[in-house]
Amino acid sequence: MALAPSLRRHLVRALRMALMLTVSTYIALGAVVRHGSLVSRDDFAARRDALPVLDRHGQRLTVLRAEGVDARWVGLAAVSPNMVTAVLAAEDRRFFSHDGLDRWAVLRALTRNVLPGARWSGASTLTQQTVKMVYGRRHGVLSKLVETLRAFALERTLRKDEILEQYLNRVPMGNAIEGVARASEAYFGHPASTLSLAEAALLAAIPQAPSATEPRGHLARALRRQRYVLEQMARHGLASRAAVDAALRETLTVVPNGDAGPEVLRFAEAAADALRHEALGPERALVTSLDARLQREVTTLARSAVTRFAPRGASNGAAVVVANDTGEIVAYVGAARWGASYPGGALDLLRVRRQPGSTMKPFVYGLFFEAGGHPGSVLADIQERWRGRDGETFLARDYDRLQQGPVRAREALASSLNLAALDAAATVGATAIVARLRAMGVPLEGDARRYGEAAVIGGVDVSALTLARMYAALARGGDMRPLRFSPAPRLGPARRVFTPESCAMLWDVLSDPQARRRGFGADLQALAPQVEFALKTGTSSNWRDAWAAVSSRRYTVVVWLGDPAGHPMASVSGFEAAAPAAVRMLAAAERIGDAARPAVASVRLPEATLCAQSGHLAGPSCHHVVTEHVHADQLAEAPCAAHDAMGRWQAPARYAAWIAAAHPADVVVDARSADGERLQILEPRAGATLVIDGGQAPEIPLVSRVGRARTEARWSVDGVALSRPVWTPSPGQHRVTARDDRGREDTVIVTVRRSG
Repeated sequence: MALAPSLRRHLVRALRMALMLTVSTYIALGAVVRHGSLVSRDDFAARRDALPVLDRHGQRLTVLRAEGVDARWVGLAAVSPNMVTAVLAAEDRRFFSHDGLDRWAVLRALTRNVLPGARWSGASTLTQQTVKMVYGRRHGVLSKLVETLRAFALERTLRKDEILEQYLNRVPMGNAIEGVARASEAYFGHPASTLSLAEAALLAAIPQAPSATEPRGHLARALRRQRYVLEQMARHGLASRAAVDAALRETLTVVPNGDAGPEVLRFAEAAADALRHEALGPERALVTSLDARLQREVTTLARSAVTRFAPRGASNGAAVVVANDTGEIVAYVGAARWGASYPGGALDLLRVRRQPGSTMKPFVYGLFFEAGGHPGSVLADIQERWRGRDGETFLARDYDRLQQGPVRAREALASSLNLAALDAAATVGATAIVARLRAMGVPLEGDARRYGEAAVIGGVDVSALTLARMYAALARGGDMRPLRFSPAPRLGPARRVFTPESCAMLWDVLSDPQARRRGFGADLQALAPQVEFALKTGTSSNWRDAWAAVSSRRYTVVVWLGDPAGHPMASVSGFEAAAPAAVRMLAAAERIGDAARPAVASVRLPEATLCAQSGHLAGPSCHHVVTEHVHADQLAEAPCAAHDAMGRWQAPARYAAWIAAAHPADVVVDARSADGERLQILEPRAGATLVIDGGQAPEIPLVSRVGRARTEARWSVDGVALSRPVWTPSPGQHRVTARDDRGREDTVIVTVRRSG
């Protein structure tokens, strides 16, 4: 009688397995002897542990997986005997008696698998499974045979307890977790050494189908499989019936994933890179400067800001909070919308260099204050041609497309007036601006001619992390410190990049809510009513980037919103979009942060009564006066004498066009100014020492001005006329002269030397 097709298939399968068993049994020992390279002890070296990343209070943030898995290697002694018993019951109860191949299990599998409709039964030993986890199955139909031969070889290379340790540390446990040590910590919140019988049985149930029985997502399936494991323990005498019944009654609590979220991975990677030379804590974990509670709130605020302005083109954002006294990063949102499905969601947007808009202005004003200016100094908010990138000239304009004419530095900076900022930049010179930005860590290539005065209104590219470091330096009085990714018990010396006096004046202006309100028609103080803060916003050209930098005496926050691909937004400004989120983050930092963190002190500057129109000490003819903080040496200056008999301010001639258009009631052109103001060489500076760093010397731009207005001049060096306003210096001392069409002249002496 012919066999049924299904029975015939099962018989063929049984014969194939029987042949495999025969071959592996009678050839294995000889093969192992002849092929000693089947396994190597080196292949079974302990795997590198994943690195837990903790916040400053010891709370787990995330884990940096080694080789893509979350694992921690432990010795067999660190695993509960309950776990060992459960694994033997679930996978290989004759482990300690076989030589790598359980022949009884193979015969049982052959018997069960040959029957039609029977459930497939495997027979792999723990030794074979360990071989598979180390070497994989790369030999096609011969993989099982090779695996069996290697199991024999492994039994002769490692002791039984060593093989068991290998299995317990390599077995997949779901959620990219490998090994019972991390599984116990992840699912039950305690070490594998303290696993109860019920917990151990649940973990032993996972390896058969890790993705379908991991207990966070599939607890019911895991419990059904746990019951099977426990019953196997009772059936084969590996645990008493009473112990198994007690385990079945035990209510298990699977702890949720306590990580701060996948978006903190960018910070963890940056911290691991920055702290790779620092010793790990006693738990072999990376302790960072981050505050997990603040991180969650800052992340929520950043996402809310992006969501609100997404209809207008803001597809992502980033935010960082820095402690001013130490430079510690206490919150780090590399991408508000994290993940590859969002634009820029797979990037660390805090490290991407973008146009900073007006957030560069305070650093130019800091130079202006160092050069003798102060918040009451008068700047020209009028249209003139300025030098931009690569020497090209451009005609700037203010946000409202108007010209304010003469305006005090306080209003100009608080209102973010572009034209006045360019005037301040012309006063200090592009060379000084570029040198100071470089000193603060802005990566600039080439000399000052590449950027010109346009650097003050965002003509350079900068990352949010660099910007945060720069603003933290201003908040601490001009001392530059690196950003830190770990708590800072000891601090090295800081590098001074601005004088404390100039920083005090910048703080006085940027923290003035009335000045902000005059400039923007609103203020944000109500979002942080208990916190005094300094604020500056920025909006890059064509609305591509919205920035805000805000500092209290203890923290600095920088927020960026925009489209990572650089697509323009629909009139989304830094003040409207980024500033409210930044102020809320600052308020959260003040509320959540370390109450003992010291506030950075500021120097006290003397007050002076100034003429609001000229910016000089008020004289008897000044009808409009203001009180400002100034340098102490400015108190000895002569009082203002720039008013005519009618009390009108006699403005320099550069304001003539503005006066003619605006018709101010108490301002007239000073008839003497057209000829009376002197020509001055702005670059190179008088007494400067220029250093040539090897090779051909670069061309030096020659710049002159009358008052604060840039002007054309004829140039000569050491009496030799130049055909254009650039000079290629050579070592030695040189006399540089400028002369204009009206005969006004200025000369400076500079020294040139080679480095080294």
